[in-house]
Amino acid sequence: MKTSKKVLHLVEYLYLGGIERLLEQLALNTGDEAQLHFFTYETETLGGIGKAISDRDFPVFTFKKKSGRDWNLVRELIRVVKEHQIDTIHTHDFGPMEYATLLKVRFPHLRLIHTQHTVHHFLARKSYRYFFQAASYLYKCIICVSGHVKDSIIGGCPAVNKKALRVIPNGVDTNLFTPDKSKTITFSPLKLVSVCRISYEKNLDYLLNTCRLLKEHQIPFEFHHAGTSKLPSTKANLEKYVTDHGLESEVTFYGFMEDPRAVLAKGDFFVSSSLQEGHPVAVLEAMALEKICICSDIAPHKETSHGVIELFNLANERALFELLKNFSQQKPDLNILMGQTRDVVLKNYSLKKMVDEYVELYF
Repeated sequence: MKTSKKVLHLVEYLYLGGIERLLEQLALNTGDEAQLHFFTYETETLGGIGKAISDRDFPVFTFKKKSGRDWNLVRELIRVVKEHQIDTIHTHDFGPMEYATLLKVRFPHLRLIHTQHTVHHFLARKSYRYFFQAASYLYKCIICVSGHVKDSIIGGCPAVNKKALRVIPNGVDTNLFTPDKSKTITFSPLKLVSVCRISYEKNLDYLLNTCRLLKEHQIPFEFHHAGTSKLPSTKANLEKYVTDHGLESEVTFYGFMEDPRAVLAKGDFFVSSSLQEGHPVAVLEAMALEKICICSDIAPHKETSHGVIELFNLANERALFELLKNFSQQKPDLNILMGQTRDVVLKNYSLKKMVDEYVELYF
């Protein structure tokens, strides 16, 4: 019988996003084989998903790191590892790797696991690429959430420990994300929905421009968005755009929602105009709910598509609008496609498979 392992998930932020959603699913579904702990070092007060995890009695440690390397953070991590007898440090995205490698020097018994969710931040800086390649030889496994992420790492970091690289796609709890079979798609108004943080990478400006075009062409629609931003000014700029273009009656921002199903239920068409992704959890959840997914033609969306996602040319500012206009005018029968979206998730992105593969690495 396996002895339960004590795992510390080390992250920068623990509020709202794809990483946080994955961590929440791990917390809820890992079971007794691993005792999960969480440490966020860019957070002073828990909110969002971090608070939700804490409220379920998982140990969650918070710390506000100073700029640059913070030795007080190192001391606090050492304390947590010693007091809680941590066996494994599981880092997420580039930032925490620096601190995990320092902990490995202090505690040679530690097993290091890493999940790289996105690549656009660290691959852009030479010093980060050099560090990642060197640190990779201290890790038992570096999980890439998609083939795109793995290929990008190998391309940008040719000296990386390739034996440590492994693709484990994000998974979805299809028992939780179950479609409402009683609902039918409406084309007037078009019911659009989006779930993502408000940031440059998510490119919500493109979606609001599409909303403006729909209104100018008198195509009835609703747009529902759940997600928040690190900086209030980022959201304020979007809200100003809505006001300036008279979209207040069509566009609704809900902010953070612990359960994305509530806002996803308001839409028939899930839209994403992301410039960059790793492996988009929100898209997978929408697919599990049998939403018609219309996404930008970036590599992660193509990899996730399996032929059931409508892809539009991100370089064309009218591409999404033209797709939606065609749906509004032609009113196609989308029932077969809706069923296929969920089938893709069931066959390829099982939450149980993802969790089992993660837990296996802790032993």
